[in-house]
Amino acid sequence: FCGVVDALSGNVTLATTAAANIPALVPSHSCANWTTAPEAADGNCTRLTRNGLIRCYGGMNNVGALNSKLGKVVQAQQMLLCGWPRESFNPLRELQKFSQLRSLTIEYSGFTEFNIDFPDMYHLQAINISWTNLSYISTRTFKRIHALQILDLRWNQLIQLDGPLMLPHSFQQLYLAGNPWNCTRNFKWLLLQPEKGRLVVDREEIICADRKYKERQMLLVMHYKVVLRRECQSHPDLLNCTCLMHHIIPKSYIPLYTVNCSHLQFHNLPAYLPENTTTLYINNNQISDINPLRDNPHYHHVVDVHLENNLISNIDVLEDTYWLQNFRLLNLQGNQLRKLQVYAMDNALNDNENANLLLVSKNPWHCTCKFGMRLREFLTKYKDIVRDARNVTCTYMQGDELRQAKVLTLTRHDMCNISAEDDTRIHPIDWLNCVLASLIVLILGKLAYDYYFYRYHGRVPWIVMKMP
Repeated sequence: FCGVVDALSGNVTLATTAAANIPALVPSHSCANWTTAPEAADGNCTRLTRNGLIRCYGGMNNVGALNSKLGKVVQAQQMLLCGWPRESFNPLRELQKFSQLRSLTIEYSGFTEFNIDFPDMYHLQAINISWTNLSYISTRTFKRIHALQILDLRWNQLIQLDGPLMLPHSFQQLYLAGNPWNCTRNFKWLLLQPEKGRLVVDREEIICADRKYKERQMLLVMHYKVVLRRECQSHPDLLNCTCLMHHIIPKSYIPLYTVNCSHLQFHNLPAYLPENTTTLYINNNQISDINPLRDNPHYHHVVDVHLENNLISNIDVLEDTYWLQNFRLLNLQGNQLRKLQVYAMDNALNDNENANLLLVSKNPWHCTCKFGMRLREFLTKYKDIVRDARNVTCTYMQGDELRQAKVLTLTRHDMCNISAEDDTRIHPIDWLNCVLASLIVLILGKLAYDYYFYRYHGRVPWIVMKMP
């Protein structure tokens, strides 16, 4: 996988996690069990003179009391701040007395943001902000820390970055893992801006937390996004279309893509789609031919096709095709469909376990006697799949295109143009049925008479005596 990323980003290489050339700027002190310290109850600071460390637990309430030793405080080179009590942190106000700081550590705190960017600081080389509720930083937050070399932002609540952080030229290592990153946001700069991406030392450990890409590796997600972007921009059929990745299959890590070419005056379906495209939106165009669904291999995995408001008048070409037997969604609302092969669509839906939605309303269906009855039966049978079945209307009076009604409300009399006068008139077939019924009654009556006569008089019918 690393080789794929390197090929995509040119000279991007994974930064080593070893800090061989970087001094140990972050103090070895930790905020573990800080609440048990005596100064934590009052939110006070303690100055350890041996190593120039200012250690603050629960706040910095007694910094003013250290003014008698102000000169020594100013020379402090390290600060460990545990359990900051407020929801925001003001670097300008809280750090103005510590201009000589070389390292700053803030851990186990509830603050969510810096309410102002860090001021000009010329000696601060390492910042460690971990295990806090920090959820937002701007690209300019650390811009004015001119000597910054290490920035550790692991295990906070960061969701997104508006872009790569603005950092000094001497900067060497950035840590971002352990945050609930939203990978639907723009992190493609990790690959598209090699000089910025290589600074993220732990980028292979960054895991997405948003609903779409949860528990996926951010670098993998961005890799697929970059590949899709370049693939769509390189093909003339898709230059004005929008290509998005909407899912990555667990375990196999295969990406699934959506292509949206709506409102672009297309006259034909695109001849090319990126591999693993499963959804195509191409609504509000002028498409009349859907043959690519039948024979174009690029549509082999496309299971959701939105063709609303086009010029499609016939879908019979899809009969007995792989696509029709495996599609999941087909939106044909607002086209020019007048008839379809009902039996073919019926067979396809019977064989297709994936079919979930078929939309066919807002078409000028023409309900002849034979087709209208089949269409009504089809809509009734598949009303769970044809979700707009109740809104499907058709012309059912020959020569009157304005005479439309909902298919499910029409009767055989309506669609077969049977008038009230015709309905009351006795037809020849009805006369024949009456004659046959009368003969049956006559025969049964004669049989009953003969049986009665034989039972009580012992004589068989004369026709029996005449038989050889």
